[in-house]
Amino acid sequence: MVEFCPECSNLLRKKRDDDKFFLICKCGYQREIVNDEDNGNLNLQKKKIALENNLIIISEEDKISVHPMVKKDCPKCKHIEAETWQVQIRSSDEPSTHFFRCTKCKYTWRE
Repeated sequence: MVEFCPECSNLLRKKRDDDKFFLICKCGYQREIVNDEDNGNLNLQKKKIALENNLIIISEEDKISVHPMVKKDCPKCKHIEAETWQVQIRSSDEPSTHFFRCTKCKYTWRE
């Protein structure tokens, strides 16, 4: 983790002296690092817990769509609802390609 000097706000560098580690600054500030390994493990555990609390798992059964829905007949199963999006496939002076995906059979076609 990056730390900054409380006196001059410069980046603190890690320095080893005998078997001790210090964070030092060019201005003369220095602080001993105690339990560096334990501190790193504690930070890692905090990050894992935060990730687990904010993690949203989406399975295939959830059927969450990020595309807008339109009424369009599917050429394969004749279902009347599809999701839609546009992609610029060719050069910028050509019109974009309009894609549709059936919400029932997941067949994708373009116009």
